[in-house]
Amino acid sequence: MAAGVGTLNVSSNQLKMAVLKACRGIGVPVAQAQEVAAAIAASPLALNKLLAHLAKPISSASFDFSFGVDVQNAHLLRDFSVCADAVSQGAVLVILRGVAKCDVTQALAQYHGVSAEMDNGDLHVAPHQYPAQRSGRCKVDPDDWRRLGVYAALTYVPETDASRLAGAGAGLTDND
Repeated sequence: MAAGVGTLNVSSNQLKMAVLKACRGIGVPVAQAQEVAAAIAASPLALNKLLAHLAKPISSASFDFSFGVDVQNAHLLRDFSVCADAVSQGAVLVILRGVAKCDVTQALAQYHGVSAEMDNGDLHVAPHQYPAQRSGRCKVDPDDWRRLGVYAALTYVPETDASRLAGAGAGLTDND
């Protein structure tokens, strides 16, 4: 953050909804986007690192279930939840290949009640107990908030006659 620039004071719900929209804007499935949003709202200091993950293209991952869960070409925002679920179901070896440990992995690990540690350049997920997290007001860097809004805007529908005819917007009778 630049010297002399303050932070924004937003509610955890505001942060959660902005992160949810941003994740959906880049194509993260709804359930995973909801979990990322909840994790970041509980650990708002991870927001800056989240922006780098939002900028990373999502490509197809391959899963090998031979000896646990081994994910090649993993995208942290899409694939961490699957790995955390596998750990909660008793999988012993759970690996995300090509994913580095950062504030976002830590936030997701705490949210899911697992640990995430690096081993030979890969992220290994294992059982762990964390204390319950509380959400409240969050201090957010204004530039991070603006950048998050750019990704959230990817979910918006263009304001055209064609989009309105296809069902977008409130139509002619906006009564809410």
